[in-house]
Amino acid sequence: MKNLNYFHFERNRYFYGKLLSVDDFESEQRYMNDKRRILNRFINGVGVVCGLNVVGVDDETISVETGLALDYAGREIVVEKPVLKKLGMIDGFTDYQDDDEANNNLYLYIEYQEKAQEAVHSIAAAHGANEEFNKYQEGHRLYLSDRKPDEKQTIRGIFEESTVLFEKHGIRITQTIPRYVSPEQEFTLEIMVEKIGQPKTVRFSYDLECIGVEGIGEQAAHIAFSEEDYEKSPVYYLKKRFRALPVRKAKGALKPAAGSFLLQLDAEKQFLELKGGSSLMIAGTSPADQMREYYYHNVMEDVMSDTGRHGVCLARVSVVRAAGTYLIDAIASMPFAQYIDTAPYTQAVRMLEQKRWEDARKDDTTRVYSAPETDRRVQTASGAVTIYMGIGGLKGRRFYSEEIVHGLGLGTVYITLGQAGDDGTAPSLTYGAQDIFEQMEQRAPVRLAARADTTKGTFQIGIECTRDTAQQQVTVHWMAVKDDRMSQTNSEAPVMKIHPDMKNMYVRESYYFEALTAGSSDSRVFWSVRESDGGSIDENGMYTAPSQAGVYEIRAVSMDDPALTASTYVVIRDKNS
Repeated sequence: MKNLNYFHFERNRYFYGKLLSVDDFESEQRYMNDKRRILNRFINGVGVVCGLNVVGVDDETISVETGLALDYAGREIVVEKPVLKKLGMIDGFTDYQDDDEANNNLYLYIEYQEKAQEAVHSIAAAHGANEEFNKYQEGHRLYLSDRKPDEKQTIRGIFEESTVLFEKHGIRITQTIPRYVSPEQEFTLEIMVEKIGQPKTVRFSYDLECIGVEGIGEQAAHIAFSEEDYEKSPVYYLKKRFRALPVRKAKGALKPAAGSFLLQLDAEKQFLELKGGSSLMIAGTSPADQMREYYYHNVMEDVMSDTGRHGVCLARVSVVRAAGTYLIDAIASMPFAQYIDTAPYTQAVRMLEQKRWEDARKDDTTRVYSAPETDRRVQTASGAVTIYMGIGGLKGRRFYSEEIVHGLGLGTVYITLGQAGDDGTAPSLTYGAQDIFEQMEQRAPVRLAARADTTKGTFQIGIECTRDTAQQQVTVHWMAVKDDRMSQTNSEAPVMKIHPDMKNMYVRESYYFEALTAGSSDSRVFWSVRESDGGSIDENGMYTAPSQAGVYEIRAVSMDDPALTASTYVVIRDKNS
């Protein structure tokens, strides 16, 4: 049953006296398999459903754990017991060893495979043979390749376009931009530089030809990279900000200008040509609407035209070779996040996010407001926090809230506090001396105070009982105001911090990090993860942990001042450990 074409669907029609042949039984199997596989492919997608982690056993051996995946034809790939293999014994390693001495990165793929087995005697065997195979055994095949999956074969390929501009001399340069933007929308161009066994220091530069878009800031359309500006790594990332022009239903592009690419390896310089470029669609609708329209109009054609042989990428294996042998240097499981979100997992994530939202709304609901267009230097934030006093408070007893992130960055903020009614509602709020209105309203007899930490971008609320009370909680509404004009007057040096300064997480868990700045006119930042296998973080600070436990560094770089940076660390643990 190796067919990769779903159409056309035919099923047996049974009637009394029908003579069933081999073709009828094969048609029956083909119909049921094709129906199941087409639903697998279009509804569930491609990738790992569960398991199939790749771990190193020793310097030459890997283990693929049990699991389930769906391939590009919707076929199920089942690994029912762990597979232990030396890297040199896996298909594809010999070709890599012979043809690509500079490359130290290999990609481990798994694909569907079936074999005929159980030979039996047959009196009607073709070509004079006297036996046939009685069954097909469905299984899998592991193989190695030095090629990444095509970006169209990944989920990110639906909304991003990645183009390999240069691949030579042990260097690969890949350019990525969003496929869809709205008029005047800002977006990020990401350049990924991979050293694939190149021992020399790499520098390069080239100019971009902008169609339908414009760069933000000086030299935005000039790409310049120097490996010396980064910490040593096999993969480097360079980001630039662009803005779509105010046009409708137009196709934009960012293409390398002809003759502008200068590559320098140590002291050796040479002008080379870059190929291709990246394109995007600019339309009046939102990027999500554009993506939806394209996807539903074209997914049938795209899938049916691409049912060839494609494996699911399970790991990136970095090796070190010397004197005719090799050693495994590092293993990154699921480097392209080809997971399939099953219904139970998606429901669990939705319930978890709902619970977090409810807890945040109950404990500390914070809203940040931008200043009018005429003056962006004044920012305000507001929220509410409930402080619990147990069974009640005695006169002089003090209670404190947890640290609250006001969201206005680092530096001086001005905080105003108001007390709500006994039930936490706020038909009226009392500010200042609470006892002036004590006879008119039933409120807890407390004094309020706030203490802000200018180096962390947080503050804490404290209350003190002015007399004994049986009230068990006090709801305090707060408003924070930050005037960046004061920072400029005081000539504060720009600083940045990431909140929290350390975070413990589980594999594949997500968390929102905040970059807090002071003394900078622009609070926007570029986010990145230092380690190539350390997970991913989007432009809003939402970090998704990798499937591999470890300690990883998250970095933030100011868009306004690239010298203004901050970092934090996340400790990723396996849920089973």
